[in-house]
Amino acid sequence: MIAGDGIENLTEPLRRAVAAYRSPDPRPRPAGREDNGRLAADDGRFAQRAGHFASAVRFGLDAPVAMRRLHDLTKDLRAVPQLSSLLPQVLAGALALTGADFGNVQIADPASGSLMLVTQAGFGPEFLEYFAVVNGDSASVCERAAKQCAQTVVADVRSDPAFVPHREIAAGAGFRAVQSTPLTDYAGRLIGVVSTHFRRPHRPSDRDLRLMELYADFAGEAVTRHLGASSGPDDPAWRGVITVLLDPSRPRDASVSVPFELWVMGQLTSSLARRGTWRGPEA
Repeated sequence: MIAGDGIENLTEPLRRAVAAYRSPDPRPRPAGREDNGRLAADDGRFAQRAGHFASAVRFGLDAPVAMRRLHDLTKDLRAVPQLSSLLPQVLAGALALTGADFGNVQIADPASGSLMLVTQAGFGPEFLEYFAVVNGDSASVCERAAKQCAQTVVADVRSDPAFVPHREIAAGAGFRAVQSTPLTDYAGRLIGVVSTHFRRPHRPSDRDLRLMELYADFAGEAVTRHLGASSGPDDPAWRGVITVLLDPSRPRDASVSVPFELWVMGQLTSSLARRGTWRGPEA
């Protein structure tokens, strides 16, 4: 299926990705997995998510114009009725935020953690075949982002030593720079990666990269719901994140009806968008 702006879902890979989440125990793997395959400690992951949330709020208060832009790109994500419609919209927003020439979305296999390319813009058959499934030993930019659960930027693939095995395919596809940002669920568990690519050596501004991270929060939560990977407020991971957010120094029982950090961010961006006359400091 080809959406607007030349963005295309890859029908069969998308079908396989969805099927993987419908198999028994389809819950996504925790992000930040170590090289030896052991999962990161839950409490450390919860604290990381709480810190991420606090940083997002600070950014929103300091950069209201940027947050209004984020609001414009994310306000309709939760209302998109089908995953096949959502993924092109997610990629279109990422391309707009970063000003990139190409891009793709990958879904993480919940059992193996490998990345399955399901949506793309601007690439030819050779690239799509080469990166159809990315495993843990590829050293590609998207795999580094998934493995570390952190946004990864390579401003010039020709000068990045780890990218040497992929330089020929990059040259054929016509890109020189890449940014990859993880898509995670509310608790920081890896759902996928959204990557954008540039024809020339380039590093997006720090502000645009931060916006891309926040955008991926909303996009990841929306994709999670469509994959059926969100377990609700009784999920221990959900409750753990909320507990840390509400009171990092005093663990206590807490639950809310929506992912707390995303709800607060939604309230913040909506408020800033409505208060169009307010001008605060720009980061």
